[in-house]
Amino acid sequence: MRIFAKFIFCLGVLSFVFPATTYADGTQVLNIREALIGDAQQIVVVENTAKESSSATLSVYIKSELGWRKQFGSIPVRIGRSGFSERHREGDGTTPMGSYGIPSVFGIATDPKNGFPYIRIRENYCWVLRQSQKTYNTMVKGSKCVKGDEDLYRIAKGGPYRRSIVLDFNMNPVVLGHGGAIFVHSHSYYASGKTKPTSGCVSLTNAHLVKLLQLLDASLQTRVVMGTKSFLGSSIP
Repeated sequence: MRIFAKFIFCLGVLSFVFPATTYADGTQVLNIREALIGDAQQIVVVENTAKESSSATLSVYIKSELGWRKQFGSIPVRIGRSGFSERHREGDGTTPMGSYGIPSVFGIATDPKNGFPYIRIRENYCWVLRQSQKTYNTMVKGSKCVKGDEDLYRIAKGGPYRRSIVLDFNMNPVVLGHGGAIFVHSHSYYASGKTKPTSGCVSLTNAHLVKLLQLLDASLQTRVVMGTKSFLGSSIP
């Protein structure tokens, strides 16, 4: 009887550390299409139910031998002012649904040292959004930012881009007009103290962003999957 009781106890401990494959945290099913996950062993999930809503939740999951388990979340985040879209275009105010890699992290804060390339930005670091430029949807440095592009240093000094995670939306290849500068960054706030929606990025509190950056691990081929629950869980490729 003692041996049996010890066996049951050990199983309980294992279940707590590595929840069953079907469940991420013992209670919530991880309902994400395999096509969106690919080879990733860590995923950041940004999702909501109402496509038009500028509010969503963010969670982080990591894959173990016994399946997926939740590392962090679910926390409230803001997305584009026009919600999610499967056909994001420059300036439409939507956040693009899909699955994205993380090519780099940038900011003026300390390098989080999570394995992703870190770019410490300074004056005249800009993200080009003018469709007339060959450098559209890339970071450039060395000359004064032009109207229509994003002045990364100025926005970082103001707060939101102090720490930013770049998503590889519309990068391979770059298609003019399909939009760019899709980041995960800190909230912007109204004078009332309420959080603002973004123009297409994902924003969260600075404390939550710091935690997220600490959890990210480039060796796990992390992907950020975003969209409505129905899109993320659909069987349609």
